[in-house]
Amino acid sequence: MTLAAFDRRPAGSPDLHSCAADIQSRRSSSDIPRLAMIPVIILLLTAALPLSAQTSWELERATVKTGRVWLGVTANGAKGSFLYSAGFFPNDWDILGIRGQEYDVWAGAGFTLTAADWTDPIDTLHRIAVYGPVNEFMPVGKVTEQMTNHIRCGFPTQLVDFEPLSFEDFGTVDPTLFSGRSYDQIVEVTTENILGVQIHRRIMAFSQSLSNDHVVVDAEFHNVSGDTLKHFYINVASNGYNSFRSYGSNPSPGTENFNPATTWQHYYGGRVGDSLRVFYEYSADDPDRAGDDMGAPVSAQDGRLLNPKFIWYSTLHASASPYADPSADSDDPLQPKVTYIGKDNLIPTNEANDEFGSSNFYAIRGAYSADYPMTGNTHPGTFHGLNSDETGSYDYSAHPAGTRQANNSKMWSSYGPYTFPPDEKIRIVIASGFSGLSVQKAKEVGEKWLAGTLDDPPGLPDPHTGWFPPNFAYPPSAREIDRIKDRWLSTGVDSVMKSASRAKWNFDTGFTNPASPPPPDYVEITGLGTGVEIKWSDAAAEAMDHFAGYRIMRRISAVDTVFYEEVFDTNETALADTHLYVDNEVLVGAQYYYYVQAKAKIASSDISAYPPDRGKILYSARELQPNTLWINPPHFSQDDLLNIAIVPNPYNISDPLLQHYGWTDDRGIQFFNLPAKVHIRIYTENGDHVITIAHDSPVSSGYEHWNMISKNQQTVQSGVYIAVFQTPDGQTAYQKLVIVR
Repeated sequence: MTLAAFDRRPAGSPDLHSCAADIQSRRSSSDIPRLAMIPVIILLLTAALPLSAQTSWELERATVKTGRVWLGVTANGAKGSFLYSAGFFPNDWDILGIRGQEYDVWAGAGFTLTAADWTDPIDTLHRIAVYGPVNEFMPVGKVTEQMTNHIRCGFPTQLVDFEPLSFEDFGTVDPTLFSGRSYDQIVEVTTENILGVQIHRRIMAFSQSLSNDHVVVDAEFHNVSGDTLKHFYINVASNGYNSFRSYGSNPSPGTENFNPATTWQHYYGGRVGDSLRVFYEYSADDPDRAGDDMGAPVSAQDGRLLNPKFIWYSTLHASASPYADPSADSDDPLQPKVTYIGKDNLIPTNEANDEFGSSNFYAIRGAYSADYPMTGNTHPGTFHGLNSDETGSYDYSAHPAGTRQANNSKMWSSYGPYTFPPDEKIRIVIASGFSGLSVQKAKEVGEKWLAGTLDDPPGLPDPHTGWFPPNFAYPPSAREIDRIKDRWLSTGVDSVMKSASRAKWNFDTGFTNPASPPPPDYVEITGLGTGVEIKWSDAAAEAMDHFAGYRIMRRISAVDTVFYEEVFDTNETALADTHLYVDNEVLVGAQYYYYVQAKAKIASSDISAYPPDRGKILYSARELQPNTLWINPPHFSQDDLLNIAIVPNPYNISDPLLQHYGWTDDRGIQFFNLPAKVHIRIYTENGDHVITIAHDSPVSSGYEHWNMISKNQQTVQSGVYIAVFQTPDGQTAYQKLVIVR
C-alpha cells in the first residue's frame, strides 16, 4: 500500500497534514524499528502542503454545552484542551465539563482500531496494528467530511437592569433539524483511521430535564480500505479525571478538596442476567487520609459532599456483525466482549506467550481480563476483568493495574473481534453521563453525617453494602455513621441505571422521546423600588399542544450551598404576548439570580416517552439563560413623607459603630423611604441654603446618599441642619439633622 493509494479524500478537500501534534502513543511494539523513517515522510508531506491545508478541517473544534454534561469536540478525534470556567459555568447548575485532554469516549475521541497482518503506508507488514485517530503517519489525523455543529435554540434576548447580555451561540441555530427528535444539539464529523476505516460520529446532547445528565455518541465505522480487516476491534476508554465541576468551589474547600482519580470502577453487564451494559466509577476512600472520606465531605463547611456523583458510560448498540445494508444491522447484547480497568502503562502483560507480540493488543483482545477475570457467572466467549470494588480490599488501587502514585485508571471496553470486509459497516452507540445524588441532597446528607443524625436511605437492596457489591469493603476506620453516608452514595448506582435505561429507550425509539419546550426568546429582569420585575415572552412554547405554563426560579448569592427555589408558577392558561411578574419578597441590596422556564407535560398516553416519565413535567433549557449578572434590589420607595428616615442622625464621626461599618471618610448621610421623585433641600439652622439633591429614580428607589459636601464643594461643619423634602405635587415635610465632627 502506498500513501497515494491510501488517500481517499474527496477532490478539493485538505490532504494528509503534518502539523505539530501529539503522536498516538498506543501502537504495536513492532512499529518501533521503522520510526526512524517517519521524520523523512513528515518532512516531504509538509513541503507538499500549503499552510492553509495544514490548519483546516482536522484542527476544528466544537463545544457541546447543552444539558449538564459539557464537552469539547475535536474534529480529528484526538485530544484537546477546553475550559469552561468563565462566565456562566461556576455560577450555578451542577455541570461536568470534560476538558478533552485524554483519549476518552465522551465526545467520541480516541477510538483505537486494530487489525492483523496489516501493511502500513511504507510497506511494512504488521502481525497486529493498533492505531488511534492520530499517529506517526497522520500527526493531525484525517477528516473526510467537515465538522458541523447545530443547536435547536439559541440564547434569548436578555436584559438585566437595562444592560443587555450578549452570548455567542455555541452552534448554528436551526430548529428544523430537530423536528420530532429529543436531542437539542448535534455535532457531526467523519474521520479516517490509518487502517482505512472511516468513522462518522454523531454527538447528541439533551436539554430535556429528565435526560440532561448524559450525551450520546453514535459512531458508524465504514471499511473503505479495500482489504478485509481481521481481528478487528474497536477499543474505547473513559473516566472523569480531567474535568471541571461547577459545584464545590465557592467557598473553596481548601485542603479538603478531592482527587477525581480516587475512584472505584465497576462494569455491570458481564454476568448472566445483567440487563444493561454500564461502566461506572464513583468516589473511593483515600487510604492515605485519616477517616472515611468517600464522597469527599468538607468538615469545615458543615460536611457537604463534594463528590457525590457517578461518571458512567453505557453501550446502547453494538453491531453483531458488519453489514452492507443498514436494515441488516442488529445489536449484540454481549458486546463489548472485553472490559477491564487500569492505567494503560501499568497493565500487566505476558508477551512471552502472546502470539501477536503486542502489549496493547494483549489487553484489547481480552488476555488481561482472562488473567484477572470478573467473579461470578459471566457469558462464555466474553472477557471481563476484575472490578476494583469487588477485590475485597478497602484500597481502590488494589488491582493489577492500579497504584496510588499514578492513579489515573480508566474504564476500557473492546468491541469485537470482527472480520471486517471492504465497504461494510459497524455501528457502536454509547451514552456517557454524570448522575447520582443532587447537590442539595449531598449537602443534606453531609450535614447530618457531621452532626451524627444521618439515617440509612430507604429501600436498600443490601442493608450492609446498599447498592455496592456484596463483598464491598469499607475502610477499617469507618464508623457506622460513615457507612450510612457511604450507603447514601451507593444510591447513585440506581440513578446511573435509570439514566442508562432512559438513554437506551431513547435510542431504541429513534430519539423520539419528548423534547424540552423552547425557552423564552426574551427575558428582562429589573430591580425596582417595588421589587424585582421580570418580563418574558415565549410564543413557541405556548404554541405547543402540551404547554403547561411557566416557573421562575430564584436564589440569593452565588455560594454553592444556596440553591434555587421556585418563586412563581403558573399553568397552561398563562398565554400572553408578554408576561410580567414582580418579586417583592426580596431583601434590599441583596444579590439575586433568576431564570424563567417554560413547562410542558408529557401525556400519560405518549408511547414514545420512556414509560416512567409519562405524565411528568419537562422544563425548558436552563443552560440557555446564563445569568452572569445578578440583581441588587434597590431600596423601596413610598409616598408618605413622614416615614422618611435619615441615617445616621445624629451623625458623629467619632462613633465607633460608624467606624466599624467602614465610614472612615468622615462624611456620609443616607436617606431612606423616599418617594420615587422628591427634592431634598438642606439648610443651616440660620436658614442658609447648603445644597439641593434632586432624587428622581427611574426604578422607584427610595434611597439617596449625601456625601456632606455643599453646593460650593466645601465640607459642611458641625451643627444643626434642616432637611426639607418636597414632592412634585407640592407635599412638604421637615426633619432636623445634627452633624458632630
